[in-house]
Amino acid sequence: MKPCVYAIYSHINPAQVVRLVTTLRALSPQAHIVVHHDPTNTSISPESIIGAGAVLIPDPVRAEWGDYSQVQQHLHVMRWCVENIDFKWFITLTGQTYPVKFISEFEAFLAASRYDAYLINFDAYDPRVWPKGEAERRYHYHYVKLPRFRYWHRVPSAIRNRVPRAIQLFNKSQSLLKLFTYPKSLPTRLGYRTVKRPFGPNGMQLTGANQNTNFNRETILAILEYVDDHPEYVKYFSRTALPDEAFFATILHNNPKFRLANDCLRHIYWPGGHSASGGVMDLQHLPALEASSAYFALKFDQDVCPELLDHIDTRLGLRPKGNAP
Repeated sequence: MKPCVYAIYSHINPAQVVRLVTTLRALSPQAHIVVHHDPTNTSISPESIIGAGAVLIPDPVRAEWGDYSQVQQHLHVMRWCVENIDFKWFITLTGQTYPVKFISEFEAFLAASRYDAYLINFDAYDPRVWPKGEAERRYHYHYVKLPRFRYWHRVPSAIRNRVPRAIQLFNKSQSLLKLFTYPKSLPTRLGYRTVKRPFGPNGMQLTGANQNTNFNRETILAILEYVDDHPEYVKYFSRTALPDEAFFATILHNNPKFRLANDCLRHIYWPGGHSASGGVMDLQHLPALEASSAYFALKFDQDVCPELLDHIDTRLGLRPKGNAP
C-alpha cells in the first residue's frame, strides 16, 4: 500500500509545528510528511523539521488570509509532492491541527474507501451553509485592495463606529460595486460585478468548501491538469474574495470521474455561527473531542493550553511533550 503524505501548512508557532511532525512520525513511521511554512511572520528551523522526520518544502509562498496566494500555496505543495514522492492520499493539515485518534486507523479507512476525496463540499448558494448572498459577494465580483489609512486611529470613535453601517448601506444601495471588509485588520477591498464567470447556468456549479481536505493522488493530478489547461479559471478566481474556499472544490465537484464525500474527517471548534476561522480549544472541549468520530481536530495552541495536547498524547500512547520545542 502506498503511504499517505501529510502536508502541513503553517505560519506561526514553529515549536508546535515540530511537535505535530514528531507526533505524526511516531504514529505513522512510513508516511511522507512535508511542511510548507510561510515565513512572513515567523521563521522555522529547517534542522528542526528534518530532525523531527519531515521535509521542508522549498521556495515557500508568502500568503495573506483570504487572498489567492493561499491557493498558490496549496498548488505549490501539490506540485512538489507529485514531482518528488509517491503517495496514495494527500492530507492537508494546518500547524494548529493534531491527531486525536490512531493514524493507522485513519490510513486503513482511506485505503478501503470507495471515495476519491473527503472534504466539506456544498452548493455555494445554499443559505443553510453560507448566509444568503455570501457566494455572490465573494465570487461574482473582482476585487482590488484599498490602501490603508495610516491615521485611522486618529479619527474620532463616533465616526469610526459609523463606518460599518455606511458600508452596509453602500452595498445594499446598488449591485455594481461591493466593499468587502476583511477580518484580522486586513485591507478592505473594492469589487466590481463581473459579467462572464466560469460558473453559472451555462458553466460549472460553484461549490463551497474549506481547506481541511483529503485527496487521493488522482484528484491531485486532475486539479493540476485543470489549472494548467484553464488559465481563464485561474485568472478569474485570483481576483475574488476567499478563493480557496471554492477553487478546488468547484474543480472536483464538476468532474464526473470522482466521488466526493461531504466530510473532512476533522473535528473543528467554531466559536460562532459564521466565524472567519475556527477557535482555539482548551480542556473544556475535551468531552467533545473524545466523543467525536474525527481523526484530526483543530485548533490547538500549546502556548494557551498545553495540557490538552498532553492529554491527547497520553491517549495515543505517546509521552506528553509539554511546552518544549
